[in-house]
Amino acid sequence: MCSARALRFLLLSAACFVTPAVGHSQEATTSDVFILDEILVSGGLTGIAKDNFTRAYSQITREEIARRGLKTVESALRALPGLSVVSTGDSMTSVFIRGGESNHTLVLIDGVEVNTTTNGSYSFSGLSAADIDSIEVLRGPQATLYGTSAMAGLIAITTQKADKPGLSYGGGVELGGLDSHMLNASLRQGFARGQLSFAAESRRSDGEDGSRTGGDTEFNNMDTVSLNGDHAVTDSVTIGFSLRHFTQSYGYDGTDSAATRPEDYIVDSGDTADRDESYGSLWAEAEALDGRLLNRLELSAMDQDTSYDSPSWGVSNYGSTRQALKYTGSFALDGTEARGAAQKLNLLLEAERETFDVATAWSTGKESRNSRSVALEYQGRFDNGIDLQAGVRHDVIDVFEDPTSWNLSAAWRQPGSALRLRGSVGRATVYPTMYEQFGYTPGLFTGNPDLKPEHSLSYELGADLDLPEGRGTLGVTLFQSDIEDMIASTGTSATNLAGTSTRKGVELSATWQANDWLHLAGSYTYTHGRSPGGERLVRRPAHEFGLQASADILDGRANVSADLRHVAGSYDQEWFGAGSGTISKLAQFTTVDLAARYDLTANVALTGRIVNLFDADYSEAWGYYGQSRTAYLGLSAKW
Repeated sequence: MCSARALRFLLLSAACFVTPAVGHSQEATTSDVFILDEILVSGGLTGIAKDNFTRAYSQITREEIARRGLKTVESALRALPGLSVVSTGDSMTSVFIRGGESNHTLVLIDGVEVNTTTNGSYSFSGLSAADIDSIEVLRGPQATLYGTSAMAGLIAITTQKADKPGLSYGGGVELGGLDSHMLNASLRQGFARGQLSFAAESRRSDGEDGSRTGGDTEFNNMDTVSLNGDHAVTDSVTIGFSLRHFTQSYGYDGTDSAATRPEDYIVDSGDTADRDESYGSLWAEAEALDGRLLNRLELSAMDQDTSYDSPSWGVSNYGSTRQALKYTGSFALDGTEARGAAQKLNLLLEAERETFDVATAWSTGKESRNSRSVALEYQGRFDNGIDLQAGVRHDVIDVFEDPTSWNLSAAWRQPGSALRLRGSVGRATVYPTMYEQFGYTPGLFTGNPDLKPEHSLSYELGADLDLPEGRGTLGVTLFQSDIEDMIASTGTSATNLAGTSTRKGVELSATWQANDWLHLAGSYTYTHGRSPGGERLVRRPAHEFGLQASADILDGRANVSADLRHVAGSYDQEWFGAGSGTISKLAQFTTVDLAARYDLTANVALTGRIVNLFDADYSEAWGYYGQSRTAYLGLSAKW
């Protein structure tokens, strides 16, 4: 495939990029350019300080991931305001932001878009948190900066880099229920003018039985390898790369449309699947005009292949590729350096090609589409406490109308005040997925080449309050999104729905450092979502509440953390029995996860965790049940 060739080229080029760094003395690394506890890397075309970002966001750092014992990205996302995370077994997890569709959220890993072209979304199942440095979630439309698929929001994942001179390394092992075991390792080298980082992880599990009828568990095996590096060629030119490869082999259950109870819907089938995903990028940054102009050129590629092997249907293969070439220029309007300028203008130029191919017993074919984009963004901060962001983007695509997206947002904090007010309005677009446009399954589904893109107009009003002595924050955000030309399945094809689909609600968040050893955090989201016909949106709960508590004990040598999640008012469509097609309410549920760490030495720690501590019997989707109580024990080390 074209993207496979591109990834091989990326790997060879990356080796050339980092080799010159070996001869330098060990002083400081270029990874210090963005310090993630101060900068939102995804907040603008060139990043933006957290205190100056004008919209709602959440950030989870590697320190929090370690403290709470989080092993997957999906478990980290479940605690955030505005997000609904729904799993249908171990092999498929979808994320919905503010009631948007799963393909309305753009997902980036080290800046590379990983959404599949087949259905436009990304399955978070198996995405490990072991090598994650930061997870940034921007809620609300981000189309101006990131194009289509970012109508509801953006999830930007950044992997770890060497953050100190010299060699550092570490790893971990974990054993637990469901016959699971995990191994991970990392190796990083910091040079005087760059860094090189490698990480790998392997997970094996018998999986969780998604039914409640005593069926067989389904195996779930995952392997991840990643490599990234950067090198400052001169004081004003830096080059770098990132590579990531993920494979997953798993078994999955079938369904029984004749079932009369949800617990009988999932049945053993012998079906298996394999996912193979590769991502990579090459980039170069160059300063000009004494730092007033910052230029960045990036080439990225993605290749995803999924193969399903069913005793009933045979082998079905679905392929998805994306190649993109992007230029970003940032110019300081106030005469300072572009990276930290109070007034800056950013320009984006991008060309992208996507492909979708299918090979099944009943259909074979390959389709592609191309787009070109230009965007302008203004970022400004003023001494009177006002911050502004404004942007406009125009896309030219060879198969649809050419959409224009825009966003305007502002925030204000009176100098010296603990209260900050913010608001935004924006327009975004999402293209039909390539399966909706080109898919072909005789007798079951035929793509619709006449589909129009979905359009949304979104609003947000919010306020943030800093607690005294920097001990925490309180936040509230009201949001609404009105979507036109919603795309829905008609059973045998897809069509644009007439009318407006509305999603609105409120997000509450709080953090509190109660004392020097106890940290508390909480969130609540109310979401009201309706289709153009007034029907409830499935798998978008009306109420989600999360509470996290983390305590340092034994003079800081140990830590205990607990995560509580309560979900109520969720609906899903029944696909079985006399009520097939009916949208019905799911039972509310509460789960609690527990994690602990004890430092055996300065470098080695004993870890333990319990998922679903009270063994709640819960379902996020009709017929699929969540993980039962499972305990894990592990060791981690770093030098």
